[in-house]
Amino acid sequence: MRQPAPPAPAVLRAAPAALAAALVLVLSGCDSAPAPAPAPVGAAAPASPTPQGGPPTGPAGRSLWALIDDRGDTIRSLPDDDPDVTAVRRTVALHSAATDNRDHRALTDGVGGAEGEFGFYSPEFIRALKAQGYDRQLAVLYRTNRLTTHQVKTAWYRSTLYEDRATAKAEMDTVMEFTAATPGYLKKGGFALNTPYTQHRTVSLAKQGGKWKITAIRKSPLTKTAPRPEPS
Repeated sequence: MRQPAPPAPAVLRAAPAALAAALVLVLSGCDSAPAPAPAPVGAAAPASPTPQGGPPTGPAGRSLWALIDDRGDTIRSLPDDDPDVTAVRRTVALHSAATDNRDHRALTDGVGGAEGEFGFYSPEFIRALKAQGYDRQLAVLYRTNRLTTHQVKTAWYRSTLYEDRATAKAEMDTVMEFTAATPGYLKKGGFALNTPYTQHRTVSLAKQGGKWKITAIRKSPLTKTAPRPEPS
């Protein structure tokens, strides 16, 4: 199937019209103000797809998590059972499940409320989203196009904690499907029902009040997931 031309990542500081355009493709991308420190981290090969919230281990069982300094250099690898690694991974996994499993019949104008998606965000990120009507526009988008989405699986890439253990950055892929949508929406986006689409996400987090909160998310456009090669 021909893939839609990938839109440029949307920035939450953009005008409301730009945000509305980004929402047309549902999960095309968003980003808040940058995380407190840069993260010049090279992407590693992704881990095998893991169950919801499972440890993101790389080849030969190696951890994909590293402690880095303010220049982005690796200080040491971190085990999967490191308390901060466990907490960050859980936050990202639960957030991904909340945003990838949506049903237009269950949405309300408070889609981003404390009990839902916004419960994973820092106060600053919430204010940025609300200032541009993200929660209202998302609810309208799902209702108007009768959208229902379902997460199929996730895969993790190399992720990092800064040496102060106050900020972190997680890299992951999520694979999701549209299980319901209007024909017009599918045609406009170049999508099909019950077809897996992959999205890469870079999630920035900060420890606030002893809890890890998401401060920024950058998302790639949805792309059709390549089928797994048949054994020869």
